[in-house]
Amino acid sequence: MTPSEDGRLLVVSLPWELWIVDARTLAVQRTIPLKSARPSACEGWDGALWIGGQHLNRGNLQAASATKVGSKLGGYVDRVALIRDDLLCGVGSNGEILWDIDRQTPVHRRKSSSRARVEVVASADGRAVFSDGSSSCWVLDPAHTEGYGQLRMAATSPAQAVAPGEAIVALGTTTKGRVVLAARDGAVAWTARDLRLAGERMPAKGGEALAVAGDERWIYVLRRRGLLQRFLISQPAEVQRQQQDGGKKKKKRKGMPKPKPAEPVEALPEAQQVRLDKLASTLALLAPNPNPSASASASASASGASAAPIKKQLVLAGPKADGQLGRLWLADPEALAWEPLELRERELVAPPPPPDPDESSTPERPSFIATRNKPQGPKLSTINVDDIVGARVDYWLTTSVNSILDRPVEAKTLAQVDTLLPADALLLPAMVRFSEGTARPALVLWPGLTLDSEAPTPELQWLVWGDEPRGWMALETPQIRKQKWSRTAVFPLQVALACVPEGAPGRRAKLDARWNDREHFLALARECKKQLKVLW
Repeated sequence: MTPSEDGRLLVVSLPWELWIVDARTLAVQRTIPLKSARPSACEGWDGALWIGGQHLNRGNLQAASATKVGSKLGGYVDRVALIRDDLLCGVGSNGEILWDIDRQTPVHRRKSSSRARVEVVASADGRAVFSDGSSSCWVLDPAHTEGYGQLRMAATSPAQAVAPGEAIVALGTTTKGRVVLAARDGAVAWTARDLRLAGERMPAKGGEALAVAGDERWIYVLRRRGLLQRFLISQPAEVQRQQQDGGKKKKKRKGMPKPKPAEPVEALPEAQQVRLDKLASTLALLAPNPNPSASASASASASGASAAPIKKQLVLAGPKADGQLGRLWLADPEALAWEPLELRERELVAPPPPPDPDESSTPERPSFIATRNKPQGPKLSTINVDDIVGARVDYWLTTSVNSILDRPVEAKTLAQVDTLLPADALLLPAMVRFSEGTARPALVLWPGLTLDSEAPTPELQWLVWGDEPRGWMALETPQIRKQKWSRTAVFPLQVALACVPEGAPGRRAKLDARWNDREHFLALARECKKQLKVLW
């Protein structure tokens, strides 16, 4: 979520689309459909939008479409940032690129697949700062592309130490051009405009940062479970003047009355926190721009926005309806019930001892223990809808690779749960009711992992029986768009499962206990049989 340069619009990145939202009323002005699951966007000259993802696209704040730009940029523009009016920086899983906007050609490209790029931001002096999931950020200077600079927190473990908690997981900028770094263990640091470290804080309690923002006074950090923290950059001028004059003894001039002592100004705390009343996953800071650019003025005039002054506010966004929809709301940072936040020193990790030359290191033997079955059967797209409505099959065994409609499936019964392996993907029959009221057959893809796997737990994936074209479809935004539905007409879902294979091995996403209701499943199935538009 990024404010426009004039602060009157918000560009909200959602899976498969961008939303252009009025910053004062939070009303959606237009949506831009995309072909990228995780798009990123930055604003250019005259309201232009540069959209990164699987490809580089160009749009506009006043348009509801985007066009592809360039070729062979996949893997280099997953995240984008405009570092100059004519120069765009993109980072991705394949490396980094500098794209000349006027000539429509790359001026620098570096291929590197060592780490996945997390985020990229533009500094105030025309450089790009990106993170790759390590404890260091990298500075790309367009004038010196032969080597990158390194930016890391002062309290960082040696390079030989293994410290996953020190990985930089969030980057942001303040309204004054500072760059903000947030680590997985909760540490926060910020720079001056010239990218020199200016401050660093470590809260006693926190967690991984979801998003960061800041102004001239505070650094705001959003964490999980609705925890919002802020860290002081510098005291107000009155407090600084009072602290400087505190140790000085003022002399009384001859013939002059004794000066009245100045009223003491209370200093601001170094760190504060507040628990929000709603869960949030990202935030943005709206602040008045004292020197709006020509592009911002053009954007404001084109959008018809009034010239009313913009008040400093936090824009928060979070999930609702079991994470299937989202919501936006405004919060005045000065009206929140802030509480004191304790700080501590960051605990560093010592480097491992050097290996003993006398000990022979034997490589770890690979394991040939089977972790998944290989289903032998027809494609998922051939599953008969009557098997769902009639509750004929308890569940299917499938795989977690290849196109979802082309994966092989094999019907199973509840008595065969003992034959399952930890990494097996299961397909559960379900009935769902859309938000607009239609009951439809559905399938729930329930993948699993071995308990010792370091990968995150895979999420559930939904498939429903579509209308046009008739058949199974993944319940994602592009497929919903093809059916001429809207997400608000689909979500939230009312779900009923015929049965759940209890005791399925492996690490799997937790199923809602309310879904396991066979009577509700049969009631929705009877209702669906009467709807000819769904089945025939």
